[in-house]
Amino acid sequence: MRLIRKTNEAEMILEFLKGELNSSRFNEDLNRTIKELGLSTNIIITGNIENDTENIDRLKIMKKFRGYPNEKLFENFPKINEWKYCELNEKDIDDIYYIDYDYWNELSNGTSKPVEAAKVINNGIEIYEVSNQPFLDGVEYNKTNKFPPVILITCNNEKYLIIEGHSRMTIYGFNPSKLNETYAYVGYTTNEEMRKYDQRMLTGEEVRTRKY
Repeated sequence: MRLIRKTNEAEMILEFLKGELNSSRFNEDLNRTIKELGLSTNIIITGNIENDTENIDRLKIMKKFRGYPNEKLFENFPKINEWKYCELNEKDIDDIYYIDYDYWNELSNGTSKPVEAAKVINNGIEIYEVSNQPFLDGVEYNKTNKFPPVILITCNNEKYLIIEGHSRMTIYGFNPSKLNETYAYVGYTTNEEMRKYDQRMLTGEEVRTRKY
């Protein structure tokens, strides 16, 4: 992983929403949220982080849609001291983990690792009757196209937890070399803060899911 530049929360939020807007799983709910707030998807598609009004509106979307910064997906989310924009390489995939969520736990056979999830998918196993076809379609797409950045957090530069981009990281699991020259927004927090959110990410902690 190579540092490109420092960034901030506003850019992370914009990129998070871009990822969800392009997700077949989440875009319907996101579009509904945007409409309920009386806003337009343009605030994401052509978003400008130099525009304070837009930043406030995108924060409203994140709060209503995903509970940011302290509810739903972000319950007990750690205080982030710094955001960085980094370039990834294929070796990084061994240090990147899914959140401790039932679907990703089962898909990765309890490891939280994208490479293991790819093996499960290749074996034709579907979790909770959720089709694996989007992953397979993504693998084909990724042969000639690049995906947008993922969003990760860490407290030690050793283990990185996926906040946005689980499906994309799963697709990289089929061919980790595709991770080369891709990018991530990485949030840095303290051990104490990470412990409240996912203590598996602490140095020396075994990365086991709740079931395993």
